[in-house]
Amino acid sequence: MDERPSGVSTFQDLVGGSVVMQRVYAAISQVADSNIAVIVRGESGTGKELVAKAIVALSSRHNKPFIRVNCAALPENLIESELFGHERGAFTGAVDSKPGHFELADSGTLFLDEIATLTLPLQTKLLRVLEDHHVQRLGGRHSKKIDFRLICATNEPLEEMAKTGKFREDLYYRIHVVPVHLPPLRERTGDIALLADYFLRTHAAANNIQPKRLTPEVLTILEEHNWPGNVRELENLIQRLLITVKGTAIHPEHLPAQILEQSLSAQDAILLPRDGVGFDEQIRQMEIALLEAAIRRESGNKAAAARLLKLDLQRMKYLCRKYSL
Repeated sequence: MDERPSGVSTFQDLVGGSVVMQRVYAAISQVADSNIAVIVRGESGTGKELVAKAIVALSSRHNKPFIRVNCAALPENLIESELFGHERGAFTGAVDSKPGHFELADSGTLFLDEIATLTLPLQTKLLRVLEDHHVQRLGGRHSKKIDFRLICATNEPLEEMAKTGKFREDLYYRIHVVPVHLPPLRERTGDIALLADYFLRTHAAANNIQPKRLTPEVLTILEEHNWPGNVRELENLIQRLLITVKGTAIHPEHLPAQILEQSLSAQDAILLPRDGVGFDEQIRQMEIALLEAAIRRESGNKAAAARLLKLDLQRMKYLCRKYSL
């Protein structure tokens, strides 16, 4: 793939043609073919691992190991052993020697996702490894020199954590050499249509499902949504719609209630269905509903109901005769 990101709508496995994504592509291209530490900043669900993979794919380490560690997913009592490895007998249950993720990443790249969840003692050990690139297994007597590039990711405010002592300040400066900021989906104007089309095609093919399309009304509704779960939320929605919607077109009524409730376009679509409505009949039903509600509210007193509806009594009587109320 051409490494020049200007104007493209896809870049490695990333999808999006917005201005903010063009900046991300440019940043990836600038840092890819080097060995400096990179940290990917962004909300959960924005695709930080895809950025890490794009950096590796464009680097000289592209055919070397890529080791991913989700620091938040590993139990606290196991993460040190997973990162640094252990020798046989180092602790109860260590029946064999095992290399850690640092060793497995030798000559390649180590991606530490959710790095802010590491405990302070582990941060100290990580800092030491980054300083001299030597790793000693738990229970081991000797250290081993390794060559790896570190890419980290977080959705936490590391600056505030460093100020309050929850994250080592010296480690912060060590890993924060080049930050790549990945924007939330709500700031990626125009990318929702590209992403939705991509997910429709790829998941339909992967699951042998008949291809489907979004109607223009649905696309407008999706573009109005604020996407707190970012790209992951959109992808999950598209997967669900592919399975649950019969036919080839996805209409507003197929969308979840929480998305419809936030959208003015969705409310318009509900008020005015795609097949149209009879205007006079809708007005008639609305008048009846208001009259009946007012009469019920005033316990059958039509004069009081007229005052509630701000109608003069003669018009109230006329409408009640008209609708046999």
